[in-house]
Amino acid sequence: MDDELFPIVTLDLRAIRTVITEDEGDPILLVDDGDVQIEFGSGLCGTWEQAILGAERIATAAEQFADALRRQHVTLAA
Repeated sequence: MDDELFPIVTLDLRAIRTVITEDEGDPILLVDDGDVQIEFGSGLCGTWEQAILGAERIATAAEQFADALRRQHVTLAA
């Protein structure tokens, strides 16, 4: 999992909206910025544990990103 990531879409965090919904009984996380919508689902294969770990990785990365934005904001305000 050391492959380099390349974005194919960009979301504007200032306009972000999130919704948790269902499709045929499976939970889905929708993330939308008014222009782009991304669906996070559990996938067709694999285990629930794998899907849970993926959701936790997203949550951890989002929190780390928010912390980086806070540090940047404090640096610019000083």
